[in-house]
Amino acid sequence: MTDTEKHASRVVLAALVLTGLITGAMAFRQIFREARAIGKPPQPPAATSAPAPAVIGTLPDFNLTKQDGAPVATGDLAGKVWIADFIFTRCAGPCPRMTQRMADLQGQLSGAPEVRFVSFSVDPEYDTPEVLTRYAEQFGADTNTWSFLTGNRDTIYDLSIKGFKLAVDDDTDYDHLIIHSTRFVLVDQNSRIRGYYDEDDEEAMTRLVAETRRLAGTSSPQ
Repeated sequence: MTDTEKHASRVVLAALVLTGLITGAMAFRQIFREARAIGKPPQPPAATSAPAPAVIGTLPDFNLTKQDGAPVATGDLAGKVWIADFIFTRCAGPCPRMTQRMADLQGQLSGAPEVRFVSFSVDPEYDTPEVLTRYAEQFGADTNTWSFLTGNRDTIYDLSIKGFKLAVDDDTDYDHLIIHSTRFVLVDQNSRIRGYYDEDDEEAMTRLVAETRRLAGTSSPQ
C-alpha cells in the first residue's frame, strides 16, 4: 500500500470514529433527557374557573332606611355583589353570633371593593337608625360597605318571606321573641339570589366567601 493510500485510509478511519462519537453523544443526550422527564414530578393541571352559582330567584324592589338615616333602595345596590342577613339588636339568640360572622366576612372580603353587606332588622319599631348605629359600632362594622336597614315592618317581613324566601314571625306571647332565619344570602349585581349559607356551617361559610369572590370578579354574571 502506498503512502497516499495509507493516508487516505487513516482519514477515512478518523472520520468514521468522529461520526461514531457524535452519534453516541447525541444518543446519550436523548437518553439523559428522557430520564429527566421520567423523574420529573407531574405538573398540576391548568386551573379552571368554577362556574358561578346558579340563579335561585330575583328580589323585588324595596325602599328602606339606613343606620345613618339615608334612604336605601334596590337600585342603590345595582352592580354590587352583596351578602344579606336578617337580625335584630335586642335578640338574645343567634343575632350577635350572626353579626360577628358578618363582621368576619367583611374582613375576609375587604380586598373585593364591589362587595356589600346588608343586615335587615326584623324589629324595625325598636331598631331605629340611632339604635342600629350603636349596634354597628359595637361590632366594629365598616359602614362604608355594610348597611343596617330598618323601615316599615310589613315591608321587611314581606321582603324576607316573599323576596328572600326566608321565614320570619314574631310571637306576641313573649317579649322581643322574633323567629327568623339564620342563613346568609348571596345576591348578585342584578338583585338575583345565588345561594343560601347556614351561619353555623363552617364549610358553607367558606363556600360563601369563595362564591362571593367569584361573582365579584364577573362584571356580568350569567
